Amino acid sequence: MPESANLPSSFATAEATQPMNLKGTFRSRRKRLYPQGPWVSMVGFGSYRIGFAPSLGAPECEHALHLALSKGVNLIDTSSNYGNGQSELLIGKTLAKMFAEKTLDRSQVVLVTKSGYVQGNNKELADQRKMQGNPFPEIEEFSNDLAYCIHPEFLADQIDRSLARLGVQTLDVFLIHNPEYLLKKWESLGVQTAEARERFYDRIKSSFTFLETQVALAKIKCFGVSSNTLGYPDEDPTAVNLKSLFEVAASISKVNSFKVVQFPFNWIEILPLVFPVEKDGPNTLEFAAEKGIGVLLNRPLNAMHNDGLIRLSRPFIPEGAVLDDGAKQGLKNWTELSQDLEKLAQKHIDVPGYESVPLSQYVVSTLMWMPGVTAVLLGMRKERYVLDAEEAASRPTLLKAQSIVGSIYNDLEFYKDDAVQF
Repeated sequence: MPESANLPSSFATAEATQPMNLKGTFRSRRKRLYPQGPWVSMVGFGSYRIGFAPSLGAPECEHALHLALSKGVNLIDTSSNYGNGQSELLIGKTLAKMFAEKTLDRSQVVLVTKSGYVQGNNKELADQRKMQGNPFPEIEEFSNDLAYCIHPEFLADQIDRSLARLGVQTLDVFLIHNPEYLLKKWESLGVQTAEARERFYDRIKSSFTFLETQVALAKIKCFGVSSNTLGYPDEDPTAVNLKSLFEVAASISKVNSFKVVQFPFNWIEILPLVFPVEKDGPNTLEFAAEKGIGVLLNRPLNAMHNDGLIRLSRPFIPEGAVLDDGAKQGLKNWTELSQDLEKLAQKHIDVPGYESVPLSQYVVSTLMWMPGVTAVLLGMRKERYVLDAEEAASRPTLLKAQSIVGSIYNDLEFYKDDAVQF
């Protein structure tokens, strides 16, 4: 790691991030990430596909990040495996420049990163250690290119590497990244669900116990879990349960640092709103609100349905683009779907300021005003995406956002036989 004297010495603070009136939508409309924690913009910068290579959106993604931060977006979500580390490096470079220019201070930015995947450079490191007879403990192999690990020894390595790439001394939030991979692995090996879950939460407890030591060392301010199956029904063997995670953290310490969760949520994928965390109990969003746990939504515009992807936005075709027949048909289908979804939104959103709104803004606006939701993470790797998000965040408050999302879900043709009561 770089010498500490060359690093910013602070983290995001409640004082430096509090909402400020008349200074832009992203600044004036913020929510508390968790009690006594920093305030965050209701739209966060998701950085899954950013880096220094053209294939990762360079150089526009760097301009987009700078624009977003300049406009008051103060929540950045990344991961050690995004772009094989390039995402964190690009974020670190951009922040260092703005810190040096004094257009931004470390105390104003909430940095979230994640770890668990072992791929790319990390896979090479793991393979090298294995050949040397010193493998990372409890590493689960999936292929020659992918493994998974949340053992304290691996997490310690990853936290230090993330700090170095981001160029900071403290991470505001560190998340265990998609631990359901463990459940999927054990299911594939024929492990019974009850046994797999016992083993799973034992590993979670070991990880949480270690992460508490990292809080004590001021390497991280708090921790949590990012999972694609958080909120799934109990019948699903890969489901991750928020109440169980909370109880694991509480068993370590009643005053613990388990503060944030992240999961996919959009108009089509609404399981955390449907299924309770226990029989006759609250759903995942309600439980998080009860316990003061911050909720970050990812994949708002990329809905998975029947192993396919549905884009919840209007299509954009660059000027001069040449499309083959397949692409033309795909564009036609996407255009028709987006128009139908916009009509559906207009039907259910009877609020001034939402007339003739682009689909992406309908989606983001309804999600950011959902009860229990702290922020919506958007892949704003283009400047026009930042401006679109700003428009969405500036639209009027949707007091009935949850019922709107539920009504849209029930009206979708995908779910005619699967209506949900809200």
